[in-house]
Amino acid sequence: MSDSMAEKMKRKLSAKSVTAIVLFGAIILVFVFFGLPGQMGAGIGSVARVNNTLISLADFQQEENRINQYYQNLFGSQMDFSSQRQLLRQQALENLVRMELVSQAAQKNGILATDAEVRDFIVKDIPFFQQNGQFQREFYTRYLESTRSKPGDFESKVRKDIANVRVRQMFEMVSAPMAAELKKIQEAKAHKINVQFVKIDTEAAIKASSKEKVDAAVKALDEALAKGDEAAVNAQLKELKASWEETGFVDLSAETFPKITSAVASEAVFELNKSTPLLKRLVRDGNSKYVLKLKETKVDGMASLEPMAAEMMQKRRGDGMFEAWVNQFRAKSHVTMNTQALQMM
Repeated sequence: MSDSMAEKMKRKLSAKSVTAIVLFGAIILVFVFFGLPGQMGAGIGSVARVNNTLISLADFQQEENRINQYYQNLFGSQMDFSSQRQLLRQQALENLVRMELVSQAAQKNGILATDAEVRDFIVKDIPFFQQNGQFQREFYTRYLESTRSKPGDFESKVRKDIANVRVRQMFEMVSAPMAAELKKIQEAKAHKINVQFVKIDTEAAIKASSKEKVDAAVKALDEALAKGDEAAVNAQLKELKASWEETGFVDLSAETFPKITSAVASEAVFELNKSTPLLKRLVRDGNSKYVLKLKETKVDGMASLEPMAAEMMQKRRGDGMFEAWVNQFRAKSHVTMNTQALQMM
């Protein structure tokens, strides 16, 4: 992302991003008054390094506590997470590493939170620091003392949180589908297809017969498909004791098809057409082999696209772009995790 692009997106930030930041404040403060860890002062050393930045043990303990509290709220306080403690710790560590990666990547691309934004967030947007709608410095000071944090450290975390939300909002904002694209989706939903398919489990077939016979039948099936010889295809399917099934009518906007559990086979469905309904190749996915055939099509009336569908599409795209952006920066970064230290605690 270029600096000019970052500038353009920063200028277009809407009130929606502010709302997201306010909501994120609730996440930041889960650990404030609920089960503060007893070892907050034991933050000597670090649990990870992201380029030139160290992630402290104290930060890790806070994040572990936040995750534990989250799952207790989700599943109930009586839930025993002791058997999953190592997994929760790994999640806490990965969360902190990703947050630092996002912060560094955002800073490198000129996506920053100003001092005024950090101050306003602390003073105006954190309910636990307020009384009757007014910021109470003693509440803020009490929190810092209870967590043995310095104001600069807490403000740095808030700055990173704001930048994280801002980056996500930027990617989501530029991922909005265009009107022409939404129309194409409507057309795809109106067009429906019914696909015939055969799933061949070669491993099971070999157990029921022999490897030589199954290999010969699969080879012959491949050749019959390439020629478009449906009679020969059916003969080999009979040899393999495999039978045709149908998906039933599914619209073309679907990402999966009923009964077809293979993503590879689902993608191959879109190669089918009316002129040559039988796919002229065997679709291979591990031990599973698929024969695909377009049985019938129909067009329903143009259905209106629900606003929620467009929003979900925009969010999925934004999330995908964000993940790719973070992973690209991570690939160029030096990240080390002290997992041995976590096991010893």
